[in-house]
Amino acid sequence: MKKFALGDVVNSDKGRRGVVRAAYRSKEGLQFYAVEKDGAMDYLEEDRLSPAPRVELAA
Repeated sequence: MKKFALGDVVNSDKGRRGVVRAAYRSKEGLQFYAVEKDGAMDYLEEDRLSPAPRVELAA
């Protein structure tokens, strides 16, 4: 089961924040995600990603 959905904001293990644009499985069965950051795409394993903290705005 996928840990992240399209449009989720995630952090990579290197501290980069981006938006999930695609999810797919490799031939070996590993879950990968295409993550967009500033117009560039990174293709990362699910284990290398964590959910980005949500920022609550004050009213």
